[in-house]
Amino acid sequence: MIFRLPIIFALILFLGNFSASCQWTKKQTRLWQKEMNTSFKSHTESPLEEYHRIKFKRLPFFRINKRLAINASWVRCSDSSWFEMETTTNRRPIYRKFAKLSFCHKGEKYSLIAFQPQKTYYKKGYENYLFIPFGDATNGHKSYGGGRYVEVEYRNADFLLLDFNKSYNPYCAYSNRYSCPKVPFENILNITINAGVKYDADKFH
Repeated sequence: MIFRLPIIFALILFLGNFSASCQWTKKQTRLWQKEMNTSFKSHTESPLEEYHRIKFKRLPFFRINKRLAINASWVRCSDSSWFEMETTTNRRPIYRKFAKLSFCHKGEKYSLIAFQPQKTYYKKGYENYLFIPFGDATNGHKSYGGGRYVEVEYRNADFLLLDFNKSYNPYCAYSNRYSCPKVPFENILNITINAGVKYDADKFH
């Protein structure tokens, strides 16, 4: 049986860490890491198979890097029609392209598309939740081969906080019970993002 990727897990972390301001602090990232570990240990919230959950101690994280907590400029996507996003299964959740985020890293310019889930758009309190599936050069050895996810909060401001320190592997990295959105080609970065949650395939499969 295939379970859907739980959006609520991401939303809890999203609301807990973005509600205060767009200013990044290491303390917020450490709190996020703690919440991630707590969730993975939880009998009701963990994406791990039970035999992995019982032995679980903590997630492996890259060293926190303030340079990868970026205030990205953004513009609304002109084509914001709802569409069915491809996943690792036959499930097709509804999203729309919401914004194009642009940022600089080591002197080079890059961009990512932030998607808005229809499921959260109509849910009070979650309207500003944006979802960014992305790939980078760590995929397949330091992080999950299928890419990672990161969330941002939409604000009526010139910049949005894109904190790669809070990027994480999709649930299907830990169990084949889950259905996970695939990273679109336009969100594959040809750079190394050494931030967020690491991944050891031998440990979970």
